[in-house]
Amino acid sequence: MSDFVHPLDQHRVLARLQWTEGSEGSSPPTEFRAYTCTGRQVVLAMTSNHVHIDGRGGVLAAFLDMTERVAMEVRLQETDQNFQRIMNTMQDVFYRTDAQGITRYVCPAVKNVLGYSAEEIMGRPAADFYPDQCEREALVAAVRGNGFVHDFPGRMKRKDGRIIDISISTNALRDEQGQYAGVEGIWRDITQRKEMERELERLATRDDLTGLANRRHILDALERAFKRREGRHDAMPLCALIMDLDHFKRINDKYGHVAGDAVLRGVARIVEALNRAGDQIGRLGGEEFLLLLEGADLAAAGEAAERIRSAVQAASIEVAPGLQVSQTLSIGISCWMHADGQSTDMLERADRALYRAKAQGRNMVCNG
Repeated sequence: MSDFVHPLDQHRVLARLQWTEGSEGSSPPTEFRAYTCTGRQVVLAMTSNHVHIDGRGGVLAAFLDMTERVAMEVRLQETDQNFQRIMNTMQDVFYRTDAQGITRYVCPAVKNVLGYSAEEIMGRPAADFYPDQCEREALVAAVRGNGFVHDFPGRMKRKDGRIIDISISTNALRDEQGQYAGVEGIWRDITQRKEMERELERLATRDDLTGLANRRHILDALERAFKRREGRHDAMPLCALIMDLDHFKRINDKYGHVAGDAVLRGVARIVEALNRAGDQIGRLGGEEFLLLLEGADLAAAGEAAERIRSAVQAASIEVAPGLQVSQTLSIGISCWMHADGQSTDMLERADRALYRAKAQGRNMVCNG
């Protein structure tokens, strides 16, 4: 026997055989390492029984080659260890849910992202961690429809109540019958990236001083509105109002540019407060603003302009602690015409109307 049984397992095998010789029952299975005639190491499972042959006692043993199964178990154990090591070190969050949306697994990284431990999340519906149920439903619908999603945008709610932006890449899971069985994938916190994108967008489209649309953005808005009306005789009216602060240079000369900036911000807030939903306002530069009124004809635009002019004239704008100044506006109006070849035609008419208002004494509204 010593030629076949691994040296470290011989004592155990011999003890088992000796036990069997003195027993009438079957011994429970045991596994041990052994060698084949060619020297290859295998793993065997052995059961043994005490037997009587011609009046003499003996042992009848049966062996089953377990080498492949043991090798598979080792591989599975290594795979599981590797999986756990990856899950414990990754920064993104790996997760798995069943067909009912219940979280069945989530990696430890979720603690750093959502503030919940993995144990607090597993067994709960994934929808519990979305600020809006519709966002979760949109994700599931996309996965069911395509079988997967990549870099799908979404939001999740942290344990402290803060909402974060996430990006999800996931695949649908299928059972043996090919039926939907849940999802498995990775999501990551992209809040910082989104904030940076929003800030870059703000810088690209907003005026730093007033927070209104900048010159490029408001002129692009006018161009888009103009394009929507080209060639259409049933188009809704569109009016443009160019507003310019009267004698603004005096503010800068008397109180300084900081006070002038405060006046520009104050006027911007007044105009914004009087806007209808859908109106767009931007700063063209200096002390000049452009207001776009979609769906407003010349009469409605005139009424809106007069409300703005009156509100600015009536306001006292604080430019320093204890120091308030008054300000007036001159406004020129133009409306879209079928004969206009380009959006600048509207601007030119509004600009000419503005200068008529200036020439006629300022603090008034003129139509172009």
